[in-house]
Amino acid sequence: MATDVTRTSYDPARRYTGVVVQQGRISLDAEANEQSAITAGERLEALVDVVGPAGTPDGGYALSAGPSAGFDLTVGPGTMYVGGVRVGLAAPVQYSDQPDWLDAYGDPRFTPVPERDPEREHVFLELTEYPVTATEDPMLRDPALGGVDGAARLRIVQRVRRLSVLAGRCADALDATTRAWADEGLVFRPDTMRLEPASRLQVEFDGPATAPNPCDPAAAGGYLGADNQNIRVQVSHVDPVTGTFDLLWGWDNASFLYRVTSDDASPPTLTLDRSPVDTYHHPRTGQAVQVLRAAASLTAEDGRTEGWAAAPTGESAVLTSPYDPDTRAVALPAPLPAAYLDPDRTPQLYLRVWEGLRTGITPGTAVTLPGTGVRVRVTVEGGLPVHRGAGWSFAVRPATPDGVLPARLLRAPQPPDGPRMWACPLAVIDWPDDKFRLLEDCRRPFAPLVDVSTRSQGCCTVTITPEQARGDGLQRIIDQVARSPRKEGRDGRITLCLRPGRYVLDQPLVFTREHSALHLEGCGDGVVLDARGSGSHAFGQGMIVVVGAWDVRISGIEFRLPLTPPDEQGSELLRRLVRSIGVRPVNCHDLTISRCAFVFLVPRDEQPSLGVGVFAGGICDGLVVTDTAFECRRRDLVAGPPPAPQAVVGVLVSSTVIRGEPRVVARLGDMRLRDNVFSGLSGAVVAVAVCSGTQVIDGNRADRCHDGVLLGLLEQEEAARERKEPPRERASAVDALLVAVQYPLPDQFTVSDPVPPPEQVPSTLMVRDNRIECVPVPDDRFSGTALLVLGQRPADTEEPASGSALVHGNQLSGLLPYPVAVLENMHGTSVTITGNVVSNLHAEGKSLQVDGSKAATAVTGNVLKGTADFPGRLWPAPLNTWLPFNAGG
Repeated sequence: MATDVTRTSYDPARRYTGVVVQQGRISLDAEANEQSAITAGERLEALVDVVGPAGTPDGGYALSAGPSAGFDLTVGPGTMYVGGVRVGLAAPVQYSDQPDWLDAYGDPRFTPVPERDPEREHVFLELTEYPVTATEDPMLRDPALGGVDGAARLRIVQRVRRLSVLAGRCADALDATTRAWADEGLVFRPDTMRLEPASRLQVEFDGPATAPNPCDPAAAGGYLGADNQNIRVQVSHVDPVTGTFDLLWGWDNASFLYRVTSDDASPPTLTLDRSPVDTYHHPRTGQAVQVLRAAASLTAEDGRTEGWAAAPTGESAVLTSPYDPDTRAVALPAPLPAAYLDPDRTPQLYLRVWEGLRTGITPGTAVTLPGTGVRVRVTVEGGLPVHRGAGWSFAVRPATPDGVLPARLLRAPQPPDGPRMWACPLAVIDWPDDKFRLLEDCRRPFAPLVDVSTRSQGCCTVTITPEQARGDGLQRIIDQVARSPRKEGRDGRITLCLRPGRYVLDQPLVFTREHSALHLEGCGDGVVLDARGSGSHAFGQGMIVVVGAWDVRISGIEFRLPLTPPDEQGSELLRRLVRSIGVRPVNCHDLTISRCAFVFLVPRDEQPSLGVGVFAGGICDGLVVTDTAFECRRRDLVAGPPPAPQAVVGVLVSSTVIRGEPRVVARLGDMRLRDNVFSGLSGAVVAVAVCSGTQVIDGNRADRCHDGVLLGLLEQEEAARERKEPPRERASAVDALLVAVQYPLPDQFTVSDPVPPPEQVPSTLMVRDNRIECVPVPDDRFSGTALLVLGQRPADTEEPASGSALVHGNQLSGLLPYPVAVLENMHGTSVTITGNVVSNLHAEGKSLQVDGSKAATAVTGNVLKGTADFPGRLWPAPLNTWLPFNAGG
C-alpha cells in the first residue's frame, strides 16, 4: 500500500497474536500497523472457519435483468462474505454504473454491456483492498491541525465482473474464469477465495562498479543512501504480447499523492491542489509520475459524495520539465487517454510522484534502482504473466547497509504486499431470445448462528425467509444448496428451513436427481406456500414437481393450491379442465410428506376440475404421507365433497396412458399413509399401480368424502383411453382417476426405454384403524365406496403371485345400493378381515363384499350393517360361511 509508513513488520508465519507496548519505549507506526494486521488476519480466518470460503446470509447479490431494455444487469442488495471479508449493498446496483468502478470505461478488466447477441456469461464479484489518504478523502483532515493529515484508512472496493464462457454450470464457469485470471497473472485460491499475484520480487545489492584491486580491502555492495527509507516498487504496465513489463520505484513508499486538475492542452498541464511539503519534494525533470483516476466514490451517510479513492495504477510518465512552484503546475510529456479528461467518467484526477521508471523489462532481469545501491529482480511462478499493479515495499537503513526489512526479500523471491484481492462467483447467465436467464446461481447461502441454534436446534443447513424467497429466490437457494459439495448418500442430506410467513411462487419448485437427500421444512406454524395471482398455466403440474429424486422430505408447510386454467394447447380433455395440484412426484424413491396441509378451492362456476394433493406417477417406492390434512373449502361453505363435475382427491397414484405416447405404468412399493385427515373430498386415496412390498394405510380419517380408499384399479385404464370429456355426472374418485390416467407427465420426465407391461408382484396390504365416512355429492342420492381393493387380474400361469391383505379395526360408512367395502380379485392372496365396523345406511345396500376365490380368507369379529357376501367355507352348515363369526350382516 502506498501510504507514508516507515516499514512493514507483520509476518503471519511468526504467528504473533498481539503487540505489547512497553513503557519508556518509542512508539513506532510499524507496531501499531502490525497489531491491526494481526487482528484483521485472525478475523478473516475465523470468519472463513464459521461461514466458509464465501456465503450470503440474506440472499445478497442476486442477479436479475437491468431496469431497461438491453443486456445490463441488476445486482440485488444484501450481504456477502468472501474469504472472511464482509461486504454489502444497501440498494440495488446496476452493472454499468457501479459506484466502486468509476473508472470502468477505459479499464481493460471491465466488460462493457453487450449491445446485441450476448453470449453465455459468468458473473462474479471481485474485492480489492484500497488505501485511502486525506488527499482522497478530505474529511480525514482535522482543521485544528492546520491541514496536516493523520492516519490513512483501508477500504474494500467491490466490483462485479462478467466474462463470456461456454459452460452452463458454476463449477465449469469458475474453471474458465480461473484461466482468465491466470492470463492476468493471478492465482485463485478457492479455500480462501483469494486472488494472489503470481509475481515475485527479490532484492539484491549492486557489486563494485569496477574490477576489484586485489591489494585493496574487499568491497561489499549495500544501500548507499543517507536517510532511513522505505522503497516502493510497482508493476505499472504489462505487454500481453511480449510479456515485458514496466516498473516504477520511489522513496517514502511512493506516498506523495496530489489532487490535480487538467487543462485542455495536449499534452496537458496538471495543477496540484496544494504545494509539496518542501522544495526537496518538488517534482523535477527526469522524475517519474503516475496519473490516476478516481476509482470509487467515498459517500457519507446522507448519500453525498465527499471524496474518491484513487486507482492503484494509471498512466506513467517521466517528466521533461520541472514543477512550477508559482502555478503549482506539472506539464506531462504525452497526452492522456480521453477517459481521463472526461468529467463524467473521471470526476477527479490524482498525481502520484515516484522516483524512476524502467520500461520493457523481461521477467527475471535484474533492475537497478539508481543511486540506491539496490537492484530488484521480478520473477513469476507457474509461467504466468506479471500482474499489473503488483507492488512491494522494503525498508533500507544506513546503519545496516547490507540489510533490508523484511529480510526474507534478500533470501528468496517474495509475493507482493498488494493488491490484496478476493473473488466470489455469483451466477452463470444466458440471454436466449435476448431475455435474461439464470442458468445456475453460484452463491452459497448460510443461516446465521442464532437461527441455527434457536430456531432449528442446529438441524437446518439453511434458514430462509419470505423476503429471500421472493420471485424465484426460493428455487435459486434450493438449487444452490443442493449443488454445493456434500457427502454421498443420506449422509449428505441437507435441510432447508422456512421461517413462518407466506412464500409466493411465480413458478413451481422443481426437484430433480440433484436435489436428492433434501428436506424442505417449515419451522413453526404459519409457513404458507402460495402461488402468485390467478390464471397462470405455470402450475399445471403442481406447486412442487419432484422427478427422479430420492430421499426428499417436505414437512410443516401449508399448500394453498392455485386454480390453473384449462390448457388451450393441451389435449382435448385438458382444454376444458381446471387443475389444482400440490406435489407431483414421478419416478421418485423415499418421498416423505409430513405435517403439511393441502387446501383446495373449487371454481365458482362449477367448471370441470381436478384437484390432487399428492399426484404420483411412474415408479413410486417408499412414499410416506403422515400427519397431513387435505381439505376442500367450497365457496358455498357447505361441508361435503364438491359438486359435479369437480373432483378432488387427497393422494392419487396413477399410470399414464395418453394415446400416441409410451404407456407409463405406476409402480408402488412400500407405501405408508398414516394419521392423515381428508375432509370434504371426492376421494381420500386412489392408487392405480402395480404394487410390491408393503402398503400400509392406518390411522387416517376421511370426513364427509364421496369415496374413501380405492386401490388397484388397473382395469379402469382401458376406459380412460377412450374418454375425451371431463367428469360430468358425478364427482367421485373414479372420475378423478379417469382424468388422471390421461394427464401429461412433467417436462422433466423422459422415457428412455420401453416400459414393460405390469406383472403380478407379491405385496402386503394393511388397512388398519381408519375412520372413513362417505356421503353423497350435491344433487345425488348416493355416496361412493368407503374401501375398494381390486387385486391384480389373474396371470396366465399356474403359480399366481402370493401376497397378504389385512383389513382391521376400521370404521367404514356410506349410503349406496352397493357394498360399502369391497375386496375383489384377491387371487393368490391371504385375506384377513377382522374387527371392523361397516355400516351402509341405504335400506337395500350391502356392507361388505369379499371375493375369496383362489384366496385364503378369514372374515371374523366384524360388526356389519347391511347384508354381506363372503366366500364359502369347506365346512357343514351353518359353518359353511363366515357370517356366524360376525355380528349383523
